[in-house]
Amino acid sequence: MTNRQGAGNESAASVRDGWGSGVRWTGSGGEAQDGFDETERASRELAFEQRQPFGGLTQFAYLSRSWSVNTFYTVFRGRPPEQTKFWIVRRVTGGAGQANTIVGADSRTCEGVEKAFIAMEQLPVVRPDAPQLGQETETMGLVLDGTQHIFWNRWARSGPDDATVGLEISGNVNSPVAEWWAEAAGSLSQCWRATPPE
Repeated sequence: MTNRQGAGNESAASVRDGWGSGVRWTGSGGEAQDGFDETERASRELAFEQRQPFGGLTQFAYLSRSWSVNTFYTVFRGRPPEQTKFWIVRRVTGGAGQANTIVGADSRTCEGVEKAFIAMEQLPVVRPDAPQLGQETETMGLVLDGTQHIFWNRWARSGPDDATVGLEISGNVNSPVAEWWAEAAGSLSQCWRATPPE
């Protein structure tokens, strides 16, 4: 994503204590323009109970310079056949002149988590485009300023054989990803907690 200047510093040192395998769940750090890119990059690799996130959604508002980095996890407890599973969203927020805030939502106490991920799997297929060739549209589909959304999924599926592919989509407020996350964020708004799941 272009034009994203750093916000909120979650350095390697600051995430080594706390949440699971090297992830800090609570705390604050830095001015909001000091390390946003680092926060987003680190969040993609931060494991919870030795499992990496399967995806995430980042928002960056161009005018206010506020942002959020949301990371998605499936958590397994126990061994088969008694093994159970649940889902987590970890959220880091920041902005100009603000300290970072880290919270999370747990599907065992918030039905909005599962609802958001089921809706995620229904996102429309993206059509690649070669400008001025083949299938064309009547509008440019561009929004100036607004809020950039970056969605990524480590184990997306593609094709008739459901091949596993890595996926990353960026779009502004008019994109399906942004519309999905706006609805999901509404469902999660009362679910954020400062303590990690137990």
